Amino acid sequence: MPPAVQCKYRLEEGATLFMLAGLNLAIIFSPVFYELYDIFFLNLILSAMIFFIAFLNQRRNTVLIILIRDWYILLILITVYFELKRLVPLINPKDVDYLLIEVDRILFSGQDPTVLLESVTFPALTEFLQIIYASFYLLPFSFCLFLYLKGRRKTFHIAASVIIIGFYISYAGYFLTPAVGPRYTLADLQNIELTGLWSFGFIRSMLDDATGVMRDCCPSGHTMLSLMTVFLALRYERGFSRIAIPWTLFLVFSTVYLRYHYFVDIIAGIFLAFLFLFAFPAIEKFPVQAAGPYTIISFSKMR
Repeated sequence: MPPAVQCKYRLEEGATLFMLAGLNLAIIFSPVFYELYDIFFLNLILSAMIFFIAFLNQRRNTVLIILIRDWYILLILITVYFELKRLVPLINPKDVDYLLIEVDRILFSGQDPTVLLESVTFPALTEFLQIIYASFYLLPFSFCLFLYLKGRRKTFHIAASVIIIGFYISYAGYFLTPAVGPRYTLADLQNIELTGLWSFGFIRSMLDDATGVMRDCCPSGHTMLSLMTVFLALRYERGFSRIAIPWTLFLVFSTVYLRYHYFVDIIAGIFLAFLFLFAFPAIEKFPVQAAGPYTIISFSKMR
């Protein structure tokens, strides 16, 4: 049996460095660099942080440093997402909502799915689906945490790598097909206003205040990442799939019902999730340093 190959950086760190470098290259070649220079330097700082934490873990293999290194990429992932609010419209100012609407109407005989769903709209369902929609990040995070707490760190790093890369692919898609979504473009065609019972308004306002108007519709990250989490659960922890499958079904339905996404966004998310299945074997074989200089793992030998 050949020895596992040592790798200084984990796959999720390498993917994040690649994403940060790609964003900075886009900023450099953008005609509005002067409006984005702060994000450019922030990305340099985030890249330096990755190098520093990896270097520190090579020198000190303490429990705290291992814990930080296992989870800090999550903070960078969220930071990058919030950068997109400014980056996407400045780098690609041509929204394609009109095109996504046309595709939906071709698929639904001239009708808009969000308008069609008014026939099943009622406050209790709206309340429930808004809570489900807001819980999106909890699905992949809880799966990774579940693996981590069970001590399955090899599988944890596979799941983390798949999910992180999946997020970055969806982020890249927002630059190619920027769109604000039907809740803005089709508002004048909706006959019924969405209302909930208790927390609907608060949750919806909280999400709006946190993100503002994002051009993050296509592909649907909710669909893509939730489905990828289901695939991971079916492959590595089938017990979790009993939670992940219904959670994902409600999440996907909520994206159109709540008027955040066009139906074609869902199709794009499903397509990318299934396409990503072909990357699983390569990710499993990627050599990763799991916990410092004394614990080297190979994902091709995981359980």
